[in-house]
Amino acid sequence: MEGIEEKILEAVKELERWQNRKVKVQERLEKDDADVSELDRINEQISHYESLLQDMKKKISSTDVSRTLFRSSNQ
Repeated sequence: MEGIEEKILEAVKELERWQNRKVKVQERLEKDDADVSELDRINEQISHYESLLQDMKKKISSTDVSRTLFRSSNQ
């Protein structure tokens, strides 16, 4: 089960990275310093990682999910 936990943690980190990027691009859009297509691509990536995480979570038990989420919040 350790392998899937590591993959979930990687996916969580990547999702957080895209979410942070979205905030920055939204700020740039407010200043007319970014393209809306960039935001669209970021939203696609966020959706992808959210779906991926849902699929991964289905593969492990609820106890394992709780432990993994706890680990991700401590990193």
